[in-house]
Amino acid sequence: MAKRRNGMLIVALTGVLALSVVVPLGARAFGRGGGGLGFGGRAGGLGGLLERLLNKCRSDCRDTANDCSAAADSTALSCIEGACASEVTTAQSACATERRSQECRDAISALRECAATCLDTRATAVTACHDALGDCLDACDSAQ
Repeated sequence: MAKRRNGMLIVALTGVLALSVVVPLGARAFGRGGGGLGFGGRAGGLGGLLERLLNKCRSDCRDTANDCSAAADSTALSCIEGACASEVTTAQSACATERRSQECRDAISALRECAATCLDTRATAVTACHDALGDCLDACDSAQ
């Protein structure tokens, strides 16, 4: 049962980490000339799909950025699991019945403190992914 809870915490942390990566990368990607109806603009979710067909370079940039951020997340999770195993277990136990309890909040705070170095390293890696995406998209635009 503890492994399942550990997995659930890891999934939750992964979700938070993924959102913190995907939103800025998506904003950056569509902010670089990808807007407009039918190309990621207000026309809906098909814009990115259609752009994949029309501009392989930009699509490849996004794929590389996604792989980069996924690797940063995976590395951060491994780091946290290794460095903060007891804090993860404590947080799982403290939060098993009531996520809003003070005991749970304290345990999560301790986990965050323990994980700070891992998360800082992840943030640096995600920044590098973001910068590489911008450079890649600029190169695509220059090649057209």
